[in-house]
Amino acid sequence: MSLIEHLQTHISDFICKEAELPEDEIDLHMPLGALGVGSLVGTRLIGNLEEHFGVRLSPTLVFEHPNISELAAAIAEIASQANREEPAHV
Repeated sequence: MSLIEHLQTHISDFICKEAELPEDEIDLHMPLGALGVGSLVGTRLIGNLEEHFGVRLSPTLVFEHPNISELAAAIAEIASQANREEPAHV
């Protein structure tokens, strides 16, 4: 499973739990707002992603990337950049 796919699954699972939606109602291209993600759930989602993936994220990402597919791709890019910037452990 690629990082983007892992992120998509993680985000989908989080939204299912928070919004009490069945998995079959999650569409990766549906607006997050239509899935019940407002500012409070969005902030919790970003915190959860930071903790789970070990990367610092802006809370505005959920508004800048308004669906699961776009959000996962943006976070994967941020994670990739963060990994390139870390010094090698010798």
